[in-house]
Amino acid sequence: MLRICSLTSGSKGNCIYISDGSSIILIDAGVPYSQIKNSLKAIGADVSDVEGIIVTHEHHDHIAGLARAASEGIKIYAHPLAQRAIEARTGLIKFEQVDFYDSGFYVGGVRVNPFRVPHDAAYPLGYTLTSGGDKIGVVTDAGHITDGIVNNLTGSRTVFLEANHDREMLLGGSYAKQLKKRIDGANGHLNNGNAGEIACKVAGAKLERIILGHLSEENNTPELAFSTVVEALYAKGVREGRDVEVEVALQNKTTDIF
Repeated sequence: MLRICSLTSGSKGNCIYISDGSSIILIDAGVPYSQIKNSLKAIGADVSDVEGIIVTHEHHDHIAGLARAASEGIKIYAHPLAQRAIEARTGLIKFEQVDFYDSGFYVGGVRVNPFRVPHDAAYPLGYTLTSGGDKIGVVTDAGHITDGIVNNLTGSRTVFLEANHDREMLLGGSYAKQLKKRIDGANGHLNNGNAGEIACKVAGAKLERIILGHLSEENNTPELAFSTVVEALYAKGVREGRDVEVEVALQNKTTDIF
């Protein structure tokens, strides 16, 4: 059975731990490498056991620790178009070269399947990871809901889903007009309502847990994200705590290992 833990999640950095019991995979390395090592140690894992880091896209809050991790010999996986964008920011990195990246590949014993998401990056991706019939889906940055997102997440036991902002908080807040437009735009970030809509679409017999992540510290609260998604599920007849568990990942705290 696959296990997942958010080591850190938010606008200041993102890193997700996934393991099948033998292989450890990280999705993104958006905080300093030393912080990643310490977070892994705190959950009883060691960075030397990391089989690879899979990158969603090139924004700083997803790659801040990547160059150091690569220099320490950790295998780095990113789409070729994302590789160029990452190296434009970090300098040369040794990437694992995967033929037909979009078709999926294995990291250790875990099957990794990328899928496109709408975001203002060179080649932004979400991922599903499967092992022994178990499936976890991850979408950290996406501007709007697509059939591809819903179709790929469907059938997951656990979904890690962006709930970046409360739309009213964002539009009424202190951010500059252009930044608000970017975040709220078609290639920006999913808001709480979007997360609730996706949660309703992917809820089913297999879904046990939704982890809400990439929350803005300025334009959201954990309570708002949780209540918005839970209310959307309730309206569909899906009860939190009975049919599905909803968790919230934070910037400065690891989640439990689920």
